[in-house]
Amino acid sequence: MLSKIVIGFAALSLAFGLSASAAFSQNSGIKEKPPMYSYVANWAIPRAQWAEMDKANAESAKILDKAIADGTLVGYGDDENLVHTVEGETHDGFWSAMSIAGLLKTLDQFYSGGDVSTPVLESATKHWDEVLEARYFNWKPGTY
Repeated sequence: MLSKIVIGFAALSLAFGLSASAAFSQNSGIKEKPPMYSYVANWAIPRAQWAEMDKANAESAKILDKAIADGTLVGYGDDENLVHTVEGETHDGFWSAMSIAGLLKTLDQFYSGGDVSTPVLESATKHWDEVLEARYFNWKPGTY
């Protein structure tokens, strides 16, 4: 449970850092960090397959846990969007690394293991990927 909370805060920090980077870059008191990269896979999965998506996420966690353990990744997670638009995503999965090489190494492990062609993923009505870069993350409460 604690790891999900930590991962959630990392994702929130990433999202906040990406949306606020332009505004904070003007402030000389806030220092830019080395880039952290995140790979995000977005899916529109029919509701009838949502339980299968949970199983697929559990299988994916095995690969991602190994990448965390060996230092390739700094965090990962997945989301289920209960409130979504007709055409919007219902699920996403992400992982973060301090290098593009770490992202691609992990992605390659999914392709070499065959985890990208599971039936639930093939049932998706839409799928798209993104690579994001953040230079402002690990925020803590307080004044700046």
